[in-house]
Amino acid sequence: MKRKLTPLAISLCMLGLVSAPAFAAASNSNVSDRTQALEQQVAELQKEVAALKPYATTSTVSHKKRHHAKQAVNQSLNQAAADNAIDNSAPISGVSNLPNSGTKYLPVDLDVPGQSFVSSGPYIGIPLEYSGSNLIINNPSIDQDVTLLKVRENIHRRLQGLGIQEEPDHAHVLLSGIVEGQAAYQNNGTGADNSSIDLTSAGIDAYILGPSNWLSSLISLQYDNFTGASEGTFNSNTRSLNSRVFVNQAFVTIGDFMRTPVYGTFGQINVPFGRYSSNMVTPPLTRLLAKVKARAIILGYQPQKDDALYSAGYIFQGDSHVGNASRVNNGGIDLGYHFKQGAYSADFGGGLIANIADSVGMQFVGNSTANFNGFGGTGMTGNEKIAHRVPAYDIHGLAQLGDSVDLLGEFVSATTRFSASDMTMNNHGARPEALDAQAAYTFNAFSRPSSLAAGYGFTKDALAVGLPGQRWSLVFNTSIWRDTLQSLEFRHDILYAAGDSATGSTVPAAASLGGNDNALTAQFDVYF
Repeated sequence: MKRKLTPLAISLCMLGLVSAPAFAAASNSNVSDRTQALEQQVAELQKEVAALKPYATTSTVSHKKRHHAKQAVNQSLNQAAADNAIDNSAPISGVSNLPNSGTKYLPVDLDVPGQSFVSSGPYIGIPLEYSGSNLIINNPSIDQDVTLLKVRENIHRRLQGLGIQEEPDHAHVLLSGIVEGQAAYQNNGTGADNSSIDLTSAGIDAYILGPSNWLSSLISLQYDNFTGASEGTFNSNTRSLNSRVFVNQAFVTIGDFMRTPVYGTFGQINVPFGRYSSNMVTPPLTRLLAKVKARAIILGYQPQKDDALYSAGYIFQGDSHVGNASRVNNGGIDLGYHFKQGAYSADFGGGLIANIADSVGMQFVGNSTANFNGFGGTGMTGNEKIAHRVPAYDIHGLAQLGDSVDLLGEFVSATTRFSASDMTMNNHGARPEALDAQAAYTFNAFSRPSSLAAGYGFTKDALAVGLPGQRWSLVFNTSIWRDTLQSLEFRHDILYAAGDSATGSTVPAAASLGGNDNALTAQFDVYF
């Protein structure tokens, strides 16, 4: 018996699942007694399985052995049911019937097609152990479909290394999430100081692996921490009442990095234009200007080796449009090269997009007044119909020098000016651009992985979308507890000059008052 149940015990250990069937109580007292007896026998069987866990080995698990183990479990359950005179066709909570048979099986039987398993794991993209560039904390999940395909490949390789052959028709759900809080104080150079305590992020990601090795998908739910009806939430200025939940990303990916480097994705996703990685708490200026989220189709090529060229192309229907009707009118390409040589690694690349007016930062500015509020602004504060499309390009690089030093840089710019009827800067068509450069040093502080990073950024012709002219940043990041991050950031913004002016959709932008802004922000993240 022990030898036959070993494969099942191995599978239970690997997937981290706990079977806890609870049998429904019957209205008839006799049936209830028999049900309790059956429940007791199943519990004893589970104890036997649990006792076998210490004896699990990494030897290859054959389908034949797994079949015998399943058969033994089914026989025990069926015999228990027969002894207690319970109808095999009747549904019992916690124990299911195989189709067209009366055979019972536990909900952790790995050989049942279509059987789903739910488990939790560390937040997608956040490793369990931090070192070097892993302490980059602010990432908008560009190329998240690629990241998840790599996660799945690692799962397959680990199971193979342990001698476990994963069945091709199983579906698994990996749940992960984040809860993030901030306390901030801001000294405005030309206005009153302000402070806040806020729940800045809360979200749950469901990563679905299967039911085929070629299929995977992600559903990401986030909470909205905007305040006030003017920011597009509810008709209330009460802060906590605006805590709606919305679909941040939802996409399906077709691909299997165990077989081919080619993949395809469709759904709502951040398209691969730019990277916007950052050590800072505050998002980099490049991301605030140019990150694009769309309902897109992506086709990519991502070889799974240390030194390789990679690429991706995408198309989508942009919100902004030139004619009277909106259509599939935007897209772009992304090219890059990554390599690794011992403790040194780097990733360099660039991309083109057909129209930067569809970026999140240009669609919604966040003004609470009648100023230009992005091309997607409501109440005559924006207009999606533009005179002509404005292409843009992005250049980015990330280098890890050993285990301690990390360098990153990114530059994004429009290739031509906006029409004066769409966006201006000091009475001429605006040509927005932004730069971000950072350096980080990673070390252990009191046996805790930590990093100290400094950054500089600037923008040009970006007053209409509410960005500062320059930004200096300094941050300290650490991880006191597993799956947590603690950060303290100082930020110094140099605003556009008081005499500068800008418009968007012929609506005046919020005027710059000049001077400097200083902000101190403490952030606490918990990942699960």
